[in-house]
Amino acid sequence: MRDAWGKIVDTYRRLPGATGPLVIIFLGVCVGNALYLTGFSLINPISWTAGVSQILCHVSCGRSMIDPNVGYISQPLGHLAAEDLLHGHLPFWNYFEGLGQPLAGEMQSAALFPLTILFALPSGLLWFHMSLEFIAGVSTYFLARRLSLPVFIATAAGLLFALNGTFAWLGNAVLNPVAFLPMLLLGIEMIYSAASKSSARRGWYVAAFAIAFSLYAGFPEVAYMDGLFCLGWAIVRLFSLEKTIRWVAVRRVALAGVVGAFLALPILVPFDDFLKVAYVGPHTNGGESLIHLPIHAMSMFIDPYIYGGIFSNATTYNFWGGIGGYFAASVLALALLGLWGRNQRSLRIFLGCWAFLGTLAIFNLLYVHQVLNVIPEVKNLALSRYLMPSCELAVIALAAFGIWDFATSKRAKRLINVTNVVTSLFLLVAALTASSLNRGVVNGHKARILIMVLHAAPFVALALLIIVGVLANKRLSALLIALVVVGESLFLFVVPSAEAAKSIDLDTGVISYLQQHQGEDRVLDFGVLNANWASQYDINSLSAIDLPFPRSYSNFIQRQLFPGLTPANQFVIHGGITGITEQETELAQHFRAYEDASVKYLLINDKVPLLASLVKLGVRPVYEDTLGIATVYELPHPRAFFSTPSASCTFVSTTDNAVDVTCPSSATLVRTELSMKGWRAYVNGTEVTIHTRDGVYQEISVPAGTSQVTFAFTPPHEKYAILLALLAALFLIGDWVYGRRPRHTPRHKRQKTVPNTE
Repeated sequence: MRDAWGKIVDTYRRLPGATGPLVIIFLGVCVGNALYLTGFSLINPISWTAGVSQILCHVSCGRSMIDPNVGYISQPLGHLAAEDLLHGHLPFWNYFEGLGQPLAGEMQSAALFPLTILFALPSGLLWFHMSLEFIAGVSTYFLARRLSLPVFIATAAGLLFALNGTFAWLGNAVLNPVAFLPMLLLGIEMIYSAASKSSARRGWYVAAFAIAFSLYAGFPEVAYMDGLFCLGWAIVRLFSLEKTIRWVAVRRVALAGVVGAFLALPILVPFDDFLKVAYVGPHTNGGESLIHLPIHAMSMFIDPYIYGGIFSNATTYNFWGGIGGYFAASVLALALLGLWGRNQRSLRIFLGCWAFLGTLAIFNLLYVHQVLNVIPEVKNLALSRYLMPSCELAVIALAAFGIWDFATSKRAKRLINVTNVVTSLFLLVAALTASSLNRGVVNGHKARILIMVLHAAPFVALALLIIVGVLANKRLSALLIALVVVGESLFLFVVPSAEAAKSIDLDTGVISYLQQHQGEDRVLDFGVLNANWASQYDINSLSAIDLPFPRSYSNFIQRQLFPGLTPANQFVIHGGITGITEQETELAQHFRAYEDASVKYLLINDKVPLLASLVKLGVRPVYEDTLGIATVYELPHPRAFFSTPSASCTFVSTTDNAVDVTCPSSATLVRTELSMKGWRAYVNGTEVTIHTRDGVYQEISVPAGTSQVTFAFTPPHEKYAILLALLAALFLIGDWVYGRRPRHTPRHKRQKTVPNTE
């Protein structure tokens, strides 16, 4: 037994030094997602973003994530992109949303992001999120080690950022680039530490990859705000270098930025091409310049569940819609302690200023939001949400410094109880401020007990910190502090997963019916299989929700399908049963336009009867599910996906992109797919011009006889983007090979050796 144990110990000692901390971070991520991993809760957002299932809950049927786009976009479009890649297709176009629209260029799908392939797995969203959390934790660990923090403090910092508030709450693509924020900072630190060594190039590789992955991750607004934070960090840290090597460091950081941007061109170019023809809502002309969180939401920054679970308190709905994360109370107390340390003073001041000014901007206190709007593009970003990840990292980094100070400084041991008391006062003020909005909220018995535990958690964490502060001279007190802050963060992180459904009974009947009978026709959804869940199941749906959104389709909706519908990037049901009735009315009034859009089926909730006017138009039921959720109705005369208005032609088609057309004379072929630059059509192998019909559809000319017609979509400038990205990759590889080349001392500088004659 001793021999076996000795072999295990010897094997562990031969492993890289970071193995233990990385295993701990991995286990921390697993514990944070334990309810999902064990099947106690189900992560699938279809349970609360669509009406095609029946669910059972644990305590209450709450929401496990803030942003419904995790269900409308991240999961279904990510799954579609993964399936495209596995079938050997680049995910440039989504045929199943609206009249079709760009998939990679849509950006939020993260279609070209390497980790998106995980969406092909069962529970792919869980593995995707856990991978991001692990990357964030590992990068933060190595960043902390670069800042000379001890292993146990660096491990705690890695766990804290892996379990941060943005990862805990949001769920959608907003959190994707967050994982690469500490990686970019790590790259900058590596560049600076090696600036005096001409052969040490690893730092700029790390920084370049971090920039590229941040952009491929699918949310450029967050990547931009994180980039501003990294720029400030880089400037502050630059002055810690000797003057003689600063220019070398700047060149390498700039090189990393240029190469990283070039590597990301295959996703940036489709995005830019789409933006030129897209509706982007408030993200233009300063539409976000004055939007901020109300002051009552500040209580949630220090006591995240002071208003209960996500969207559980009706009086705080507007808070949840704009918030981007939180600070744990114990982490904030230690961050205040970290502000007073003397080591790396300039960096601490920068971190404190960023977190403080960022918080002021989020609430527009002292008009800081307006001041920050002078920075290019900031006025077009939802600052209250997209600034939060960098503020969280700043606070966590200060907290790590605070633990270090406590372990090494008598002054910090005296100050810790002061910062604990100050944070406790903040917590009490937050509780008193929130009491007015919590008054009158009725919860069940189990929910009340859970909310009491949630309210107590920050106070318990601070009480434990105070106790440890009293025992400051004990040997393991610093380790105990790290355990307290990690424990609180872990508890807060787990809470949303407890709100997820414990069972989901999906209505597979209507899904299977549409898959088997739809062909190339479309379905109009009435709040059952909400957009864009049809993309998950390869069902062509006229419904769509996205940003950016094709401007031509948005205008077509206003002209032909649903005049006055708002917002302009959502062709979905709003307002429950009332919204369904309004959509039925619009369908009856614009019936021919819907049939011309190749709509053959309607998917309507069973609680809403079909309008008599639709029955008169020939709409009839063709399938009723066994769960009593929805009924499928059929329209009488939908236009075929491929058609010729003036000639009697026959069609043989097996895909949306290919058809054999036989016509007695030359004719115009109409394809009810969205017309955009990037589409190409070929008749018998020869490219022909695509014209736009009715502002949205594609049409081409075909000759008499039988023609083989094919269509293909590639973003207009993608081939140049791929070429430049390949050149950037080759440059990076070449530099890596050159850097590993053995150095030979010139002949004239070699030291002559004298033979030993003794």
